[in-house]
Amino acid sequence: MPRSDRQRQRYYDEFRREMALDRFREEKPQLWLQYQRCLKLIEIQERLDDKVFPRGHCFLHSNTVSQSHFCVRRVTGIDLDTSQITLEIYGDDELEDGIVVLPLETVEWFGFPANAVPVGVHFQGFTGVPAKPATTPSAGEPPATATARAISRPPEA
Repeated sequence: MPRSDRQRQRYYDEFRREMALDRFREEKPQLWLQYQRCLKLIEIQERLDDKVFPRGHCFLHSNTVSQSHFCVRRVTGIDLDTSQITLEIYGDDELEDGIVVLPLETVEWFGFPANAVPVGVHFQGFTGVPAKPATTPSAGEPPATATARAISRPPEA
């Protein structure tokens, strides 16, 4: 195939891809948001050596019936035709190492333990530090056992 034909085909393929993305964004705005979140995960993955998250460094949480979190090894693809994300995962107490295909609408969030992956934003979850109640809990009220910190920005100098 001559160079100009290959170049024309490449431009045509890119045009079709952009049209499909525009159509998906217009027809499924909520899934478009999920797709954007997943692209952020891929963007972080692309900056890593070997394009793979080390074990225990990236967790994806979803609202599926049987499993709510996955230790991500890498994202292998997003299929907008079926609205699914495909992940390679590390095994844990409940799952074996393998591949998981999730509907985009079940993806809730992803996170990283403190200092696990340099993402430019400091992610923190539950700290496990006992909360200090301002007053003594009344009878029948459970004591606070952990505090949660929201995603925060690094301290400014």
